[in-house]
Amino acid sequence: MSRRPTQKDVADRAGVSRVTVSKVLNGATGGSVPISPETQARVLEAAHELGYSPNPVAQMLKQGSNRLLGIFVYEPEFPYDVDNHLFHHLLGVQREASALDYNIVSFTSNHNNGNPKIYDNGMNTIRLADGCIIMGAMPDREELRNLASESYPFVYVGRREIEGHEIDWVTDDYAIGSGQAVRHLIELGHRQIGFISGKFPPEATADKREGCLKAIAQTEAHLIDIPALEDETPHDLMNAIQQHHITALICTDQGNFHNTLQILVENNVRMPEDISLIALTPPIRAMSMHLFPGVVSFVQLDRSRVGKEAVRLLVHRLRNETPAQNHIRVPCELVVGETTGPPRE
Repeated sequence: MSRRPTQKDVADRAGVSRVTVSKVLNGATGGSVPISPETQARVLEAAHELGYSPNPVAQMLKQGSNRLLGIFVYEPEFPYDVDNHLFHHLLGVQREASALDYNIVSFTSNHNNGNPKIYDNGMNTIRLADGCIIMGAMPDREELRNLASESYPFVYVGRREIEGHEIDWVTDDYAIGSGQAVRHLIELGHRQIGFISGKFPPEATADKREGCLKAIAQTEAHLIDIPALEDETPHDLMNAIQQHHITALICTDQGNFHNTLQILVENNVRMPEDISLIALTPPIRAMSMHLFPGVVSFVQLDRSRVGKEAVRLLVHRLRNETPAQNHIRVPCELVVGETTGPPRE
């Protein structure tokens, strides 16, 4: 048989009706008129002889589900590189989707122009998937508002506030990690701690700052805000350190950590002898190795688990189940390296 065998072909071979074939293949052999074991055996044997397999598209239509989860990323390039901070989120998404028997479709076509969009001429291009995991530092919040208004199921990786809607999200518990970092510095004896903020996303920066402030509360230490280094010159940073007698610096993201590290090295500032330095996200080792050959102090994020939790939350929604919570924070942990030590006398 050159064409794909159908249930009618199986019925003709077994000498039964197509309805009987459908019931046997779907396990619905009980009912008001049970199908005998002999008939079931004939149907299964005929299906095997013909090489019959169910049409996956027809099954999806019947079930009202594609069993497809989408991934959409608001970044200029899709995160294929292992050093991209979103790469391990993707691994977690793929592994959990596989464990829950869902397929993954990555929406990558709009990344060619460096400005990916979900909507094309007013059409939701991710609707092919039953629901979508969305990530990226700078989302189009109007698009997220439109998705929420359409009641399209999605989960954002990272806390995002959308006016008029409470969307589902999963994020690292930055407040816990930041608090651990500050307490570590206070235990070492630091009292003037600089906080170098990032530009985006604002929710993550706010969570990190809140964790620092809670840890500093009711201590003799002070948190000194330093603007994102993109707006600062090396001279301004060094002036801030001297003016406020800063003995430790906390950097909120990979970018300002590496910028800070480079400025300190270029100004012959030693770590941790002259100043302590902590990154609130894992730094890219290849970028810092030539500046500081030792192990830096940083907050370790469980990005794979964030991806897994995002899938679980999304599948709860697709099954019309009420999740225990629609905002999930995944714990993170301080890793003490060689860039922190007691302040200089």
